[in-house]
Amino acid sequence: MTSQSLTEALRETLALFDESGAPRTTNELADSLDLGRRSTYERLERLVERGELETKSVGASARVWWRPPSSAIDGRSPDAGDWPTEAESLLAEALDSTDIGVFVLDEAFDITWINETAGRYFDLDRERVLGQNKRRLVETDIASVVDDGTSFVDTVLATYDDNTYAERFECRVTAGDEREPRWLEHRSKPIETGAYAGGRIELYHDVTERKQLESRERELEQYETIVETVADGIYAVDDEARFVVVNDGFCELTGYDREELLGAHATTVHDDEITTRAESLAEEIATSERDVATIELDLHTKRGANVPCESRLAPFPLGDADGRCGVVRDVSDHIERERMLRQRIRQQEVVAELGQRALESHDVDELLADASELVPQTLETDYCKMLCLDRTADELLVRQGTGWDADVVGKETVSAVEDDSQAAYTLASEGPVLVDDLDSESRFSGPDLLTDHDVTSGISVVIGPAEEPWGVLGVHDTDRRAFSEYDVTFVQSVANVLATAIDRHEDERKLKRQHEQLVAINTLNDVVRDITDEVIDRSTREEIERVVCEHLAATDSYLFAWIGDVDVADQTVNVRTEAGVQGYLDGITITVDPDDERSSGPTGRAIRERETQTTQDIHADSRHDPWRSHVEEYGFRSSAAIPIVHKETVYGVLNVYAERPKAFEDRERAVVSQLGEVIGHAIAATERKRALMSDDVVELQFRIRNVFDELTVGVPPTGTITLDHTVPVANDDYLVYGSATADAIDGLEALVETLPHWRDVTLRNDDAETSFELRLSEPPVLSTVASFGGSVEHAIIEDSDYQMTLHAAPGAEVRQIVDIVQDAYPAAELLKQRQLERRNDAADRVRHALTADLTARQQSTLEAAYHAGYYEWPRAASGEDVARSLDVAPPTFHQHLRKAQRKVFDSLLARR
Repeated sequence: MTSQSLTEALRETLALFDESGAPRTTNELADSLDLGRRSTYERLERLVERGELETKSVGASARVWWRPPSSAIDGRSPDAGDWPTEAESLLAEALDSTDIGVFVLDEAFDITWINETAGRYFDLDRERVLGQNKRRLVETDIASVVDDGTSFVDTVLATYDDNTYAERFECRVTAGDEREPRWLEHRSKPIETGAYAGGRIELYHDVTERKQLESRERELEQYETIVETVADGIYAVDDEARFVVVNDGFCELTGYDREELLGAHATTVHDDEITTRAESLAEEIATSERDVATIELDLHTKRGANVPCESRLAPFPLGDADGRCGVVRDVSDHIERERMLRQRIRQQEVVAELGQRALESHDVDELLADASELVPQTLETDYCKMLCLDRTADELLVRQGTGWDADVVGKETVSAVEDDSQAAYTLASEGPVLVDDLDSESRFSGPDLLTDHDVTSGISVVIGPAEEPWGVLGVHDTDRRAFSEYDVTFVQSVANVLATAIDRHEDERKLKRQHEQLVAINTLNDVVRDITDEVIDRSTREEIERVVCEHLAATDSYLFAWIGDVDVADQTVNVRTEAGVQGYLDGITITVDPDDERSSGPTGRAIRERETQTTQDIHADSRHDPWRSHVEEYGFRSSAAIPIVHKETVYGVLNVYAERPKAFEDRERAVVSQLGEVIGHAIAATERKRALMSDDVVELQFRIRNVFDELTVGVPPTGTITLDHTVPVANDDYLVYGSATADAIDGLEALVETLPHWRDVTLRNDDAETSFELRLSEPPVLSTVASFGGSVEHAIIEDSDYQMTLHAAPGAEVRQIVDIVQDAYPAAELLKQRQLERRNDAADRVRHALTADLTARQQSTLEAAYHAGYYEWPRAASGEDVARSLDVAPPTFHQHLRKAQRKVFDSLLARR
């Protein structure tokens, strides 16, 4: 069948082949025909069936196709001898242009014609060899260009000797300018007709490509046997970077079928840049002593994914061509293990770094801030928070954090007890808490802090021991994350470092605070002693208050101090004196009105409750909220408000401020509280001294109508009760000496039973009236008036009306004295207020002597003895009686009495 009998499609396909016998792959032909692989394959099979093509399988499933070389003398073309001379010329010209080498021999094996191709193949001069005997030419010139000349010569001569013609054998020749060896297939055939009848024709077909293909096939078969037993992906590409071998491992790795890869370019599975780099490495290996090279690449799978791989490359000879082969291994797991290892190393480095910082730093907040940045960087999460537990409020403050909105850190809190709080759940758990998906979490619903920031997953652990936690460390991410066991260990390790640092800082802070407190207490004790020494010599209240504030502000332990008192009219606190600060109360109001929130601070409460009030940390004390913007300007952390009290009188309040937090605890609080008592006593003593030494006196007269009815005394009022003299004794007790008419005795005893501060009465009979000694315990009026330097000059109950005359020093708080009397006795009426001039007589000299020289105990002893009748004759009261009234032993009484008498006599009788 000739090609003219083929269909148009088969002729089109056959036209793609030349008669050199060069093989072509199915993919190449399909690309040239612009057909699918299957359609191309069907055409090629039909051409093979018609004898137009030959085919052979290559590798496991690939196939190559070629057109066998033909000649004008192959049994199908007319015999050369049948052609006319002109035809012979044309045939010779055609044979010169073909790749088939042709020798025409006569019966004696002499060369009668040779074409140009044969001369080129064997490096022969066509004119010179005409007429030469082919046998001799084979032994000489032709044998010199054949690789194995001996074998070739023997084979050719054997055909001549046996006169055989159809033998086919191959030789490998290197002739002329040919750079590469060429494989030739020898055929010979007798010439039966024509001018050369009886001779033979020898044909040399160029089968180089076929030989290379066969060599490549053999090599591929060997490779296939090996590579199919290896689990790694193995491939080989030719010099055009097209796959010629792929094993099952490579197909499984890329997702392609074997037929899809064989013949396909390497860029099917990786970038052209990788292909170029691989070719360069292959050339480098081929020209060096290296055996293999390693290259990292991403394989593109059929599904569109990228698989990180490592490929070991080596040269791969395919016949006389240069290819390369490679072993490809999926290193995804290896990369992941390396990533996890690097991450573990980084985590350990961060823990070590934080541990070092914890040892070097004394600022916990700085360490927390560093950790809140390093932890999310290491875990590649969006958020990190350090929650500090406030046990009093059952909530956790976001102390430090990273990634949150600007108003979260330092302000936002989460519940430490509510069910929807992950932090609360963590506190109640024995170990770390992992969250994969907050939306599907059943243990807690998630607080607003997390849901408002689109948190999906995270880890939270307790900072500190479970029985006494400091707080919670949490890391969170908006993506769903599967945290590893190492991640959890890392977060817990950071929490342990922080807990240790916090404990160490707390211990150091306690030691520092103890040291500061010890220094402050020592300083305060010195200050109290100095103040005590100085106020003795001060003659006014203003001087005492100034000395106190200046001494406190001058120490290193305190920033400033001020003393204030209450304006009775509007119940506000006013500054009397201040040191270390100016205008502290300017622009703010502090009251003692319990219905006003501005009385809830330490100052207002100290005055109302008469107890020292402290603020240990102003930042955490809400009682300062009404004045927070004002007080924070002064930089103090703690304060103490100490009421200045003597007996029942509140003179005001002393405020002391320290830069230290928790300054006024335990011993320091006790010492500073004593200072209020010292100041109160000094002010009271000054007021009393001023009252005694003053030339003038303020006299106040009060009246209570129907006092027995006001006091609910169940005895009808009769007679007269006079209270003449008051003597202060120990423990705020007073002895009152007076007299009562006989008909008033029942009323006096009824008053003792009714009034709680009238403890007992001792009656002493007389002719006209009965004298008595009345013991009072903390009487409201006597104690307060005495603290202001005043005294009860005279008091009388007559016909149920009570009249009382008080003396106070000029400048004393008269309004406050009036308020105190009327608070104790609401029905008391102020009848008269006047200023009197004292008489300068012997009584004044005695009063001066008593004030200037006698101690309080000596003065009380002397006055009690005198008013009890110890100096009368016969004595109305013995020394034992007076000692018993004073709650002292008789020897003590006599000792105080003799010293008091000596001082009085020295003052009155000594020469001046």
